[in-house]
Amino acid sequence: MGEKKAMRIAELAKRAGVSTATLRFYEEQGLLAPLGRTEAGYREYGAAALGRLGFIRRAKALGLSLREVRSLVESPGDSTDDHARLRDAVAHKLAETRRRIAQLQTLARELEALDEHLRRGTVWCGRIGDCGCWLPTKEEVMRMATDEQTTSTGGCTCGDGCGCGCEDECADGSCDCGCCPGCG
Repeated sequence: MGEKKAMRIAELAKRAGVSTATLRFYEEQGLLAPLGRTEAGYREYGAAALGRLGFIRRAKALGLSLREVRSLVESPGDSTDDHARLRDAVAHKLAETRRRIAQLQTLARELEALDEHLRRGTVWCGRIGDCGCWLPTKEEVMRMATDEQTTSTGGCTCGDGCGCGCEDECADGSCDCGCCPGCG
């Protein structure tokens, strides 16, 4: 049986579902190597390149960086060594993913608490973005999330030292933000 002839870069790109620019990039990054070049200088790849591209795509889909993929493919060993290196990379990625999930769950709780706070119609002083009062502190978010904070009755929160300048105006009665007791 005859061996399948080598593929040029355009054919490999089409068969793998990637661009030729991606293949060139992978070559520059040490992830993929052509078998050689034609007399005209075209890159030629063997059938193994499709397997390598499948591995790269699957590794990226699992969240591995190209640097991590390169470390796996650049120094192949025996199957036991390869298995151990892949297992180590996957274990690290799994731990990182679990940390990110925990961070995203915390963020979701904070956003849910802020959304509930905003739905209550609490009015802060000044314009959005002009004062730190518009976004609650981490401690306030925690209180909101655990329902320990009571609904505000419209008092200005600038007294907490956010630095927007409203507290001075409130003190002398010249503030007209509408959210402080005694304001115009």
